[in-house]
Amino acid sequence: MDNKHPLLTSACEYIEINLHLKISMLDLKRHTKYSERSLQLIFKKHLNKSPFEYIEEQRLLKAYELIKHHKQSKNTTDIATEVGFRHLGRFSVNFKRRFGIHPSVLARS
Repeated sequence: MDNKHPLLTSACEYIEINLHLKISMLDLKRHTKYSERSLQLIFKKHLNKSPFEYIEEQRLLKAYELIKHHKQSKNTTDIATEVGFRHLGRFSVNFKRRFGIHPSVLARS
């Protein structure tokens, strides 16, 4: 992560701590004290993605890490929920797109 802007550090820390929750732009605005537009511009400039793309990526990375760590001892549905995914179909599709493997296949590997 490019930490050149203090907003980015603050926003990313907030996201990491609250990954399991539904994070809105209002939440990020309140936490960072920056406007929605400023948040979008700074994320795009430093990370080349929107705040929501960043949140989604962090959730997928955390889910991957948890699935590999827990293997079959923890249900992939529980892991998806734990990292903040509310729509399990979207989780599976995006997970496969990002990592090239379905989450349940990774859990069995």
